[in-house]
Amino acid sequence: MNGRLAISRFPKDDGFLDSSVDVTAVGVDVLADLVGIPPAELVGDVPLTQEHAERVRQLTGITLDLETYDYFLDPSSG
Repeated sequence: MNGRLAISRFPKDDGFLDSSVDVTAVGVDVLADLVGIPPAELVGDVPLTQEHAERVRQLTGITLDLETYDYFLDPSSG
């Protein structure tokens, strides 16, 4: 997997992207380990849940508001 990695946020009551933050600098290996997917298989949006929330905050500084939003690790080639 090469390219950009982002954390994308969608309001729970709306299917439209609210924001996307580039987290490529954290590293594909670290983020793949976080979600339990081998780096080579990290394709498509991966849901981030409460079990990921604290580690995401430690790695990126992003606090997940899981009451209001759905979050995804979003690998892309862009």
